[in-house]
This record gives sequence, structure tokens and C-alpha cells, in this order.
Amino acid sequence: MLVKTILLFLLGMVLIAMIGRALFPNAARRLVQRRSVALKPGTCPRCGSYIIGTGPCACGASRREP
Repeated sequence: MLVKTILLFLLGMVLIAMIGRALFPNAARRLVQRRSVALKPGTCPRCGSYIIGTGPCACGASRREP
């Protein structure tokens, strides 16, 4: 009985996933693209090196947001 319940649950989850992919085929891809653009690190406008933390670059230039 427990195995039957688990199998029905898993089949229900597969059905929900298939319906979701049919209704919103590119939703996951768009979400991943948005996150990758938002997570680009800041770079120095003068020397181009990556800036770690909130302070200015070691070369003395101010921080540039991506």
C-alpha cells in the first residue's frame, strides 16, 4: 500500500511537471538568463580588474557596477 501511494505521488508530480512545461516552455530558461546577468561582478573602469567587496579598486578608481 505504501509503495502504491509513493508511485501515485511520483506520477502526480510528473503530470504536474509536464503540464507546467506545456504551459510555460521557456520560463526556466528565462529565469536562468536573468540571474546570470544580475550576478556579473563589478569591474574597475580604469584597469578592468574585478572588484571584490564594497570599496574602491586598488588602482584608486571608483567602483563601476555591471
